[in-house]
Amino acid sequence: MNIVYWDIDGTLINTGVAGMHAVLEVFRQCKGPKVHLPRIEAGGRTDNYICQQVLYKSTGIMPTEEEVQSFCRQYEAALLKWLQRTGKEGTIFKAVPPILEALHHKPQVKQLLLTGNSSIGAKLKLSYFGLDKYFDFVHSGFAFHFYYRNDLAQHARKIAEKQWGDEIAEVYVIGDTPYDIQCGKAIGAKTIAVATGHYSYDVLAACEPWAVLPELPDVDTFISLLQV
Repeated sequence: MNIVYWDIDGTLINTGVAGMHAVLEVFRQCKGPKVHLPRIEAGGRTDNYICQQVLYKSTGIMPTEEEVQSFCRQYEAALLKWLQRTGKEGTIFKAVPPILEALHHKPQVKQLLLTGNSSIGAKLKLSYFGLDKYFDFVHSGFAFHFYYRNDLAQHARKIAEKQWGDEIAEVYVIGDTPYDIQCGKAIGAKTIAVATGHYSYDVLAACEPWAVLPELPDVDTFISLLQV
């Protein structure tokens, strides 16, 4: 059996401004309208890390775990509203639906998520775009209490090994950031980088993934790459 771990944002979909508006709404509720929302490089980061750094950089005081988790839960609640309001500005990358559909019908392939989103955030985003049906959420890797992608990837790999053990043949990690490549390597996966997010092809290639693509190709080309 082959495991294909997918990143979400910048790899499968672009949610437009929904996430930004959700973070800004919660930040203003927590800190008031006069406190400036600090700029955070969010690509490839976990929700926990992003929320922690937003709170820290706005005050200079490291937030408690309770404060971070409270911010994250409020963000999830706001995200649904902003997806409903602005989701039409987002998009599914064109090759994604046929690739997910093709892999979905291959019994030797298990499609999982390896994402910095929480399970709730991931479900909200993928459900909005109609892609949630392709993924096994129970055995996927989400932020949970993790701040760094390598940690959540290692946790996800343990979940998979506990469930399928020696049945696992190849493991692939597909994402659009250097952090996806890094965490994939950390769990011994074949990493496939796609330059559909904020990082260029050259930047991703410099991270030496197993494969780097300007974008996801047609179904036959992708299936051939995975050899499934």
